[in-house]
Amino acid sequence: MKLNPFDIYNLLPKKNCKKCGLPSCMAFAIKLIKREVGLEDCPEINSAMYIRNKMKLKEILREYYKSLETKLVIDEKRCNGCGICMISCPVNASSNLNVAGGKGFEKDDENLIYKIENGVVKVINIKKCRRFEEDIESRPCSVCVDNCPTKAITFL
Repeated sequence: MKLNPFDIYNLLPKKNCKKCGLPSCMAFAIKLIKREVGLEDCPEINSAMYIRNKMKLKEILREYYKSLETKLVIDEKRCNGCGICMISCPVNASSNLNVAGGKGFEKDDENLIYKIENGVVKVINIKKCRRFEEDIESRPCSVCVDNCPTKAITFL
């Protein structure tokens, strides 16, 4: 998920009141994206006239911060739960014979990266992903991204 400071700025009060300790709402938006300030640091966003914007900001930031932690973004609206990512993933396929055979899996397996839950792919253990190995010298693994027919999986 890419987030432009203008996406945040457009939902802020845009009063440049400096109550947050920053010179402008744009500066606040930039610091918010970098996680250097929190939404609670803007006293103006709590007024009744901005409550809808505050709720939108919370949702946007929650998804954004979540994707920053894992660098993996799954668009649940696009995901159809086909499981191709799960069975094409080299880590998953080498960890579980049912996955390697295209049958999925029967229970949570801490060696797997993905599972299908309620018709949508979910991350079980991103730390197993080869993309995040520190000694990768070539292009990072992107098998799940390349094989997703709905383009629901991306990496930052």
